[in-house]
Amino acid sequence: MICLLLFLSALLAGCVHAADASGTRLLREPDISRHRIAFIYAGDLWTAPRDGGEPLRLTRTPDAESLPRFSPDGEHIAFTRNGDVYVMPAAGGEERRLTWHPLPDRGVAWTPDGSRVLIHSDRLKHELTRTPHLFLVPVAGGLPEPLPIPRATCGSFSADGRRIAYGPNPELVLRLPWKRYRGGSLAYIALYNLANNDYEELPRTQANDVCPMWHKESIYFLSDRDRTMNLYRYDLGSKRTERLTDYAEWDVKNASLGPDAIIYENGGWLFILDLDRRRTGQVSVSLPEEALPRAEQRAEWRQALEDTWRAYRDNAFYPVPAWDSIKPRYEELMNWAAHASDAESVLKDMLGEASQGHVVLSRTGQPRAAGIGLLGADFRVENGLYRITKIYGLAAQEGKAPGPLAAPGLEVKPGDFIIAVDGKPVRATAEIYAAFEGTAGRETKLRVNSSPSAEGAREVVVKPIADESGLRYAEWVRSNRAHVTEATGGQVGYIHLGNVGQSGVEQFRREWRAQRSRVAAMIVDARNNSGGGNADDVVDWIVRRPTRLMYDRRGRVPPWDYFLDGPKVLIVNDQSVSGGDELAYLYKHRKAGPLVGTRTFGAMIGTGPTYKITGGWELVLPVYGFFWLETATWSPENYGVEPDYLVELKPDALTGGRDPQLEKAIELVRAALKTYKKLPEPPPYRPPQ
Repeated sequence: MICLLLFLSALLAGCVHAADASGTRLLREPDISRHRIAFIYAGDLWTAPRDGGEPLRLTRTPDAESLPRFSPDGEHIAFTRNGDVYVMPAAGGEERRLTWHPLPDRGVAWTPDGSRVLIHSDRLKHELTRTPHLFLVPVAGGLPEPLPIPRATCGSFSADGRRIAYGPNPELVLRLPWKRYRGGSLAYIALYNLANNDYEELPRTQANDVCPMWHKESIYFLSDRDRTMNLYRYDLGSKRTERLTDYAEWDVKNASLGPDAIIYENGGWLFILDLDRRRTGQVSVSLPEEALPRAEQRAEWRQALEDTWRAYRDNAFYPVPAWDSIKPRYEELMNWAAHASDAESVLKDMLGEASQGHVVLSRTGQPRAAGIGLLGADFRVENGLYRITKIYGLAAQEGKAPGPLAAPGLEVKPGDFIIAVDGKPVRATAEIYAAFEGTAGRETKLRVNSSPSAEGAREVVVKPIADESGLRYAEWVRSNRAHVTEATGGQVGYIHLGNVGQSGVEQFRREWRAQRSRVAAMIVDARNNSGGGNADDVVDWIVRRPTRLMYDRRGRVPPWDYFLDGPKVLIVNDQSVSGGDELAYLYKHRKAGPLVGTRTFGAMIGTGPTYKITGGWELVLPVYGFFWLETATWSPENYGVEPDYLVELKPDALTGGRDPQLEKAIELVRAALKTYKKLPEPPPYRPPQ
């Protein structure tokens, strides 16, 4: 075991500044219980006493662990590995896996009674608007239960478990290397009452408020409202906010709440804020030389930092003026890296200083663990078994194969119970996907029954798939289109535009041609548009009007199929990014119709080639700026495009499956149809004289 000498320094009044800190750095993602702290070091999970003593190494794996979270009684720790959530005794011992879904899950917190772990998951991400991202997983094992909150990335419960403080927008300032982000996905904090559907927000600022932590009658959080991330407290009674730390050089990172204290990182060191005494102290760590990684590894990571820094300096469209002075700080921090995950964290932190979009660092050759099969279905637990509640399948007109359970002739229907998989009984004591390890893409035998019994069960053969997001997305689009058709009596069409790259534009053209001849108006939904370089092509189709008619000897020839002269509405949101930003900008500038939703993402400097970084990383940078000739302005990088009608998605407005943004678009297009003047009827056919 690596011998660490750990002690808690004497508590000091006020804030200990990073310049005064000492000891080992890059003990990452800490958490705190009443008596111990947990942290990640060299990719493994460790704990140690709060007041000093011998540390305990809990894991020793080739994979990097992350996000340790103590249970409320301090007896267990939930943590994340390879996109799945595990739990184990805090004193060490056997770990148990809680999630198996092939899309990433990560542990966030515990319920106050310690019976469930709150996780963030992207498993339903392609349903876009009403998508829950927070789930409660029973510690005893079973199906994660979604919370009725759209798109939350974090959460902290009140003491009674009835309310939750969470971030409605993705905390992109933490997840991306983009410090001081100010685009449409600016993070803020909201409170939601799970019992009565009440919703309220903490006061918003033109800054990111992230990592809410609910303690008694206060919400603690991090904010970059003074450019550097610091710790703040919001008093629920007085409605007042106060700043608790005063760092200027390094952001406060990875703050985590315990029973009586908050632990956080700053400049690679750990600090503890005692909530009762309102004092801060450093957790000092000494690491013997023999515990450090091999010299060649350290040299490789230093070269990776040099490569990354130089690639940005030499190729970014607009390198930040302070880029030269940034390098020494991160070179010093990189000297403490003990695992590739540490090195990557340092590289991303440095890149974040650019405060620009399209900065993407990824590691090659390390794909997400594969093999878990999905059935394209929803389930609920009933009688200790999993019962199918919905089966997803692509419509025939999409020209694609149906989902595994929607195959023609397959005798499986909603309401059936899954009794066994490949002869092994399935029980709800573990997440259902645990039964489908290794089944993706291969024929698998299911025993299903309309009753919760093995007696009379029938056997079917299916081929589970590795990714069911396309099935869920297609159902979301189909449902939206059906709703628009019903609400407008068939007068209005609906197209969702997932990207403005070549594939997205071709799909848009196909759908436009298919719908425009039978509708008088169109709603184009560009929420969560992932970008691309052809936004102008889409807008050209939307705004184009016929300039001439064509006749043959038999009379007028039907107009070309890309003209639709009636009203249009475009829906965007804070995840309409890059080319999605540009689409909104062009649509608004060309006065094509109302723009509905929320301010777009604000990543409007374009990407270029991929740069190879020593150590197996790849780097994408913002290398192209866009100057608009008609407006004589640059694209609004780090801000985005404001909608004409601001409609935010709040959980209290989403009850019953509602979509307020789509409803507003329907309202506007119906009103426009009442006053819309059609083009004059063409003259009768007369051959030219």
